[in-house]
Amino acid sequence: MDDDKEYKLSIRIAGNTQIPCLQAIYSKGYILSHYYLNNTPGEWKDPQWDAEKNGRRFSATSLEELLGLIAMWEIRGDDWRHQSGEQELYDHLIESAPMYNSEGNIIDN
Repeated sequence: MDDDKEYKLSIRIAGNTQIPCLQAIYSKGYILSHYYLNNTPGEWKDPQWDAEKNGRRFSATSLEELLGLIAMWEIRGDDWRHQSGEQELYDHLIESAPMYNSEGNIIDN
């Protein structure tokens, strides 16, 4: 949360990112579907989004996640699963992640 740093652009998942993500997925030629998973009649819970194209289906609980899966596959292809040695970057980021309080101050360990 480096609030002093200036960016040309900063995007975070919010209500205003759903429609642009939907349009991006649609412009890539995917057929989209939307449904809910729920065991309680009358309650609209657990939204699900699917995108299909060329015999491949991507599923997520938000349009932002769905676009992320599609982008990941576009870069990595059908052999998208993590490869040997790739865990190190994830582990480093998790281990070195700072924790912030509600005022945005770093909490020291």
